[in-house]
Amino acid sequence: MRHEARHPHHYQGFAATQWKLFERTDELKPALYTLRVLLTGIHLMSTGQVQADLRHLWPGHGLPYVPELIEAKQCAEHGRLNGIVTPQALSADVERLRGELQEAFDSTHLPEAPDRAAVNSFVIETRRESAAYFG
Repeated sequence: MRHEARHPHHYQGFAATQWKLFERTDELKPALYTLRVLLTGIHLMSTGQVQADLRHLWPGHGLPYVPELIEAKQCAEHGRLNGIVTPQALSADVERLRGELQEAFDSTHLPEAPDRAAVNSFVIETRRESAAYFG
């Protein structure tokens, strides 16, 4: 099994948990988490970069209702879809994104294992920069 296999499974699992919560509660928060998690995974597999801000992730994925969902969520912590998108359309989009995540994983160019020396250098350099900034 390839090492990066952990990534799509992590994203698929978290998305499934959030989707089940949405199905029980009909609240915006788990619906938005589901979309964010799937799109973050797709972005990681496609670019090698972690981007978890849904405002930057939704364009290009056929989800024109996302800004309105985000706005509704900001207005009410436990808000509902309220006709912004139907549950059926949202469900279809979630299923489509699950497939896109799998396709992105299947075609990813991420290495099978991390470059531990590069990670170590990154951590050391980040700590030095932090020490210089706060010291």
